[in-house]
Amino acid sequence: MFGYDKIDADKKHRIRKADICFVLAILAVALVSFLIIKLQSTKGSYAEVSYDGEAMSGQILLGQPEPVYYLLTYEKLDKDISMQEFSEKEWESVSLPDTEYNVFICSNNEIRMLQSSCPDKICVNHSAISNTGENIICLPHKLVIEIKGGKENDLDGVAY
Repeated sequence: MFGYDKIDADKKHRIRKADICFVLAILAVALVSFLIIKLQSTKGSYAEVSYDGEAMSGQILLGQPEPVYYLLTYEKLDKDISMQEFSEKEWESVSLPDTEYNVFICSNNEIRMLQSSCPDKICVNHSAISNTGENIICLPHKLVIEIKGGKENDLDGVAY
């Protein structure tokens, strides 16, 4: 009625210099944040496997010369879990169990989940992990694989 509709329609389609500067500033902050996070991350030296919040025995060293396959089987009735270790040649002859299971591999200083009997397969679709603090979690099986043991500072804190 007063012509405001026409003015607003013209303003909607214009990209101002300020808009471009704002988008570039956001992209610059995101890039700097990404670089800082990547430079701060350290390669881990071993992985710890825990089931239902309790660490399983032993640590998985990441620097192994040959790929090592791990098969975790779960017995639902007595909540018993077993972890078996296989070389690449041994793994070719292993048949997967009828019970619940997870299969992961440690090779090239990283760990990745290969197979799982869980319904959602989020753990299988997760990328390989190798930096301290990274983890793969299989919620249906209550399994956590976490990378630990990277380079740490000698000082935890300083008090004066």
